[in-house]
Amino acid sequence: MDQKGDSTKLDLINLIAQNKGDHAYKHLREQYYNVLLKFAVAYLKSNELAEEVVEDVLFQVWSSQQKLESINNLRVYIFTAVRNRCFTQLNRLKREQTLFLNTSDYKENLYFNHNINPENMMVTSELSKFIREIVDDLPPRCRQIYKMVREEGLRNKDVAAQLNISVNTIDVQLAIAIKKLSKAIQLYYNR
Repeated sequence: MDQKGDSTKLDLINLIAQNKGDHAYKHLREQYYNVLLKFAVAYLKSNELAEEVVEDVLFQVWSSQQKLESINNLRVYIFTAVRNRCFTQLNRLKREQTLFLNTSDYKENLYFNHNINPENMMVTSELSKFIREIVDDLPPRCRQIYKMVREEGLRNKDVAAQLNISVNTIDVQLAIAIKKLSKAIQLYYNR
């Protein structure tokens, strides 16, 4: 790398570390956003998820001013953070897909099977009621986030903006909700 590139990165770290606010964030975003977005899309295969990941990582770097002084290579640090966040997202998506597949079996039987019998309808109705009760028993913030994302169909980014919290908080709360739902559904089927 040339000396000018190193100087620019050091200037950027100094801007952020000195808490230069919007100017530092704007500079960080201009320098890395597009390349990080392409990098994240390569992992996630979704522009929307990639945007969330990149925005979250850039915000995290910008807001963690104390840690910046110990970072030797900002570019490597940011790319590593994006890659790790992509893996976290992929694992979350895999867990959600597994949960969806496990719970969608009963919906499929209800809606797409023309040979519906009263027993299946009763079990499906009981399971739906059971799931609603579990959702209602979630902690208030967790329940609110779950309903906004899963029932209203809002994007994590939009929910975060409405509730004035980070996308990472949304991810954590959804993971808590899905974990509790998954355990409850497993108990329901094992009884």
